[in-house]
Amino acid sequence: MRTFLAVTPPIELARELFKSRVPLRNAWSGVRWVKPENFHITLIFLGEQDEALVKKIRKAVFMALVGIKDFEITLNGAGSFGQVSRPKVFIERVEKGREELEILRSAICYRLESPADCEQGRYRPHLTLGRSRRRGLKGPAGGGLLPPEVKTENLRTFPAGEVILYQSILQPEGVQYIGLESWRLH
Repeated sequence: MRTFLAVTPPIELARELFKSRVPLRNAWSGVRWVKPENFHITLIFLGEQDEALVKKIRKAVFMALVGIKDFEITLNGAGSFGQVSRPKVFIERVEKGREELEILRSAICYRLESPADCEQGRYRPHLTLGRSRRRGLKGPAGGGLLPPEVKTENLRTFPAGEVILYQSILQPEGVQYIGLESWRLH
């Protein structure tokens, strides 16, 4: 099963964020937009795992989270990975809570037996809003992420109170995420 660990915003905040990003969705075609119920900040992508390994992951995460306190995350504005004129991924930037997310991720990586995601470059915490399709990507005139008159900076803060282990199921109509287990931060 395809798995990852994440922190998830409350659904009310996710819906509010989704609604506020209508100008971004209207400005771009050729993008698969993430549904608000699937919004999350990935800590570690674990990839394909069999059930026996998932049991080990559960134990490692439980041990890693001992003594880690809950914290706040503040999202502030749309951004992208890739060239602004041809983004690969549309994101919501994490302003506050970056360091705490990195500490949380490091603690889990330390307990896990070197998943590939822990070995790859620098961790850039973000919430994915959408991904470019291979064809048909078209954005606003002028090559910016949004038309100049549209602003997306508005702070949204939520408590990061738990880590969730998700199974990711790829389907023709989009990805389905199933929460397998969650751990509270204290």
